[in-house]
Amino acid sequence: MLRRTLVVAIAAAALTATASAGTGNGVVASASGGYGFSTSSVAVGPFTWHVQLQADGSVDGGYDYTQVSLSTGAALTVKGPLTCAVIIGNHVWVGGTIEASSRDSLIGLNMWFQAQDNGEGANAPSDMSTTIGAGGPGTAQQYCDDHPPALFPHLIEFGNLQVSS
Repeated sequence: MLRRTLVVAIAAAALTATASAGTGNGVVASASGGYGFSTSSVAVGPFTWHVQLQADGSVDGGYDYTQVSLSTGAALTVKGPLTCAVIIGNHVWVGGTIEASSRDSLIGLNMWFQAQDNGEGANAPSDMSTTIGAGGPGTAQQYCDDHPPALFPHLIEFGNLQVSS
C-alpha cells in the first residue's frame, strides 16, 4: 500500500511539473538565427538573434548585427534588445532598440528586420533575411504591427535560422 501511494505521489508530482513546464514560461512562439549573407554593397554577418513571444504578448530577445561595406571595409555593429515580434508560420518580423553601436548616432534608435525559415536539408530552399532598418521612437512597434512584405530579401549564405510557432 505504501509503495502504491509513493508511486501515485511521484506520478502526481511529475504531472504537476510537466504542466508547470508547459505553461510556466508562457512561450507561444520563438525564433532565432545565426547567419550571414551578402548584398551588392555589404556583407552581413555574423547576425545573431533570438526572440520569444510570450502568451501575454510580451517579448524577450536580443540581437547582435555586423555589416561590412564591400567597397571601404568599414564595419557597422549594432546590438540590443528585441521588444516586439510577430511570428506567422515560418516568417518572423521583429523590432527593438539599438543600445550599442559602432556609430554613436544610431544609439537609442528603434530597429527592425524580418526573416523566413524555409526548412532544413540539402533540398530545402535557402532561408531569407533582410538587413536591419532604423528609425525614431515607435517605428519598431509599427513595423511589427504592419509586418510588411520584405522589400529587399536576401538569401542566407551561411548559418541557419529557426522559426517555431
